[in-house]
Amino acid sequence: MDVLIEQEIALHQFATRQSKEEVSRLVHPTFKEVGKSGISYDFASIIKMMDGEKPSKGRIHSQEFESIQLEPSTHLLLYKTAWVSELGAKSHFAKRSSIWVFTGRNWQLKYHQGTPCDEFELVS
Repeated sequence: MDVLIEQEIALHQFATRQSKEEVSRLVHPTFKEVGKSGISYDFASIIKMMDGEKPSKGRIHSQEFESIQLEPSTHLLLYKTAWVSELGAKSHFAKRSSIWVFTGRNWQLKYHQGTPCDEFELVS
């Protein structure tokens, strides 16, 4: 589902993450996350974390998106990510899973998990 992929990628962007209005639109108030570090987060903790973020010259590359409908208003989004530095070095490879729910007005991210994985070839 294209809108979920677009919204997921938007959450990877520094500008989106710095807008509390955008984050509140995209992330459900009961949001939970288990990061690839194993640390758990909730809505309040990610807002606090995003407030302290500094701009970076690198970027998150994402690929191999797969959307699985769990219920008409609930989708599981699976994909892979890698960090690409400003010099093109690739690191922090992970498999990602996100659960998106339709609230009646829009889709919101309700759960996210990142799991470290072996290096993979990046594709556009």
